[in-house]
Amino acid sequence: MKLTQEYAVDIEGRFKYGTIFVVALIAIVIVRLYYLQVIKGAYYHFFSTQNSIKEITIPAARGMIFDRRGQVLVDNRPSFDVVVIPQYVADPEHMFASLSALLNIPREELDNIWAKRHSQPKYQPLVVKRDATPDDVALIRSRKNPWYDGDDPYDLRGVDVIVGYQRSYPDSNIATHVLGYVREIDKDRLEKLSKLHPQKYKSGDLAGIRGIEERWNLLLRGEDGYEQRIVNAVGREVDYQGIASGLEKRPAIPGTNLRLTIDKDLQEVLRDMYGDRKGGAVAIDVRTGGILAMYSSPSYDLNKLASAIGGQYWQEISSHPDKYLLNRAIQGGYPPASTYKILTAIAALSEKVVKPEENITCRGAFLFGGRPYKCWAKGGHGPISVHRAIVSSCDVYFYVAGLRAGVDNLAKYAKMFNFGRKTGVPLEGESSGLIPTSEWKLKRFGIPWQQGETISISIGQGYDVVTPIQNAYFTSIVAGGGKIPQLHLVDAAFDASGGEPYRWEAPKDEQRVDVDPSILKIVKDAMTGVVSEGGTGHRLSRLKISIGGKTGTAQTMSMEAAAKCSGEKCRDHGWFIGFAPTDKPEIAAAVIVEHGGFGASAAAPIVGALFERYYDIEHGGQEKPDKKNEKSPEKRQVF
Repeated sequence: MKLTQEYAVDIEGRFKYGTIFVVALIAIVIVRLYYLQVIKGAYYHFFSTQNSIKEITIPAARGMIFDRRGQVLVDNRPSFDVVVIPQYVADPEHMFASLSALLNIPREELDNIWAKRHSQPKYQPLVVKRDATPDDVALIRSRKNPWYDGDDPYDLRGVDVIVGYQRSYPDSNIATHVLGYVREIDKDRLEKLSKLHPQKYKSGDLAGIRGIEERWNLLLRGEDGYEQRIVNAVGREVDYQGIASGLEKRPAIPGTNLRLTIDKDLQEVLRDMYGDRKGGAVAIDVRTGGILAMYSSPSYDLNKLASAIGGQYWQEISSHPDKYLLNRAIQGGYPPASTYKILTAIAALSEKVVKPEENITCRGAFLFGGRPYKCWAKGGHGPISVHRAIVSSCDVYFYVAGLRAGVDNLAKYAKMFNFGRKTGVPLEGESSGLIPTSEWKLKRFGIPWQQGETISISIGQGYDVVTPIQNAYFTSIVAGGGKIPQLHLVDAAFDASGGEPYRWEAPKDEQRVDVDPSILKIVKDAMTGVVSEGGTGHRLSRLKISIGGKTGTAQTMSMEAAAKCSGEKCRDHGWFIGFAPTDKPEIAAAVIVEHGGFGASAAAPIVGALFERYYDIEHGGQEKPDKKNEKSPEKRQVF
């Protein structure tokens, strides 16, 4: 290759640019070295003597939870957590032996905690004991020697006490299943939440379990802050002129507060009325769909669950045969019994297989297929229309009406009112219940539907299974003239700065059931008669608020088995569904008392007390006006 003059000039130009680049790079290195060794030399010499920056977590206060009138349901209180920071632990064996002796924690439990360090950064603390007592804190702080040597009996290097927040409940058992609780996040839940919300959760965090705490956890939890501090090799805080001013600090952001639709006073009524009895209750605002009350009995103590013995207490209630953790209001499945007669009436009237004024004769039993299907009134009710049949809860009338409508038509209307499917209440674990069809039975058992089974489901026995919230929802729709409200539990969310990241708004398009409003009025008037016309709920007519409703007594076993059985568990379940006031309904409710016997004596008084308290709150307890056209009570029966 010939080196021409032109080529030489080209090479010379490129060399000049390369030289400039190299000189600039060397200059940058020299300036950087001067900065590090001369200007910041003292700074880095300080940290070379085993001093380091430690980030102190500033825990965020979890959002508070209020009832619909601003009464506190869930609060926070300061707490002390004993933690271990792996990067400062010099002798794990000695350190855990010290903790086991001082805090009386089994060594196996400490080993399990220590194993978690592999899945998180070394500077991140491991919680050894949450919500430690003042005595525990005093023991740790008095035994921790910042100038540790081999002769010390306790090695607490890496052990610290941090201040945090613990959930506190002014009334710890009135809304347990609605509120849920808070616990340290487990591995499975951490994996699930990390996929849903990347970078939001880490091992050792607290998370909501069940109820509102779980559903709204992301807003409630807030964001932890941190503060950088300088510590020496033994974890003692030190200071250095000119360094402290450069340390970072980020304040914690408190969690968002929630205002629920739940009313604390109504919850107290349900708790006090249930006492030791089992069951579930739901009350709904007919106009908005807000859940005014939801209670499941037996309940459990949230303050005890949040305490230092919470783990042991949780083991007790989770394995107890009374199923404390079961939210019977949305998960308990029961035969609807005579409360279902309202649905049978709607289906039969809508399909025009019975007429409002038509009388069906009840002689105390209905013969079908050579078998007598008895009415609860042995002497019968005589010729009876749909209004009086609902008021008196005549079984024979609904045997006939149900047979005429047929199983599949009954199911069609049941599903219109959300039986056999979830209501959509924003809580985890809701049951869908069961409404049978001829197709369902053929698939489930491989045999055709029998007409005799229609007789049973017409009065809410047989295969029918509903939850208290489904029955309350059904009652709300009937009382509201067919309007289907959207069920909700949270009315608004508001943060510490006064912002409102969430407020519930009713759907723009109102949904209604495909049932003639005149038919709903017929059954609604009849439900009013159940109380005011000497029907099965007549005891509630003495209250200050006018009530419409329906009793129900759900069989828990066959007649033959009941005859051989003794004790409370042999008794039937007692139902009552109702609404008030009758002229312009505002509240609807469903209550079931397991093995309570008759619905009129077991469940109806609970609904009555609930409605009276609601009336006192909303209307100042004014007496209802006397109804001059109220019909005189006829025969008063309990059903």
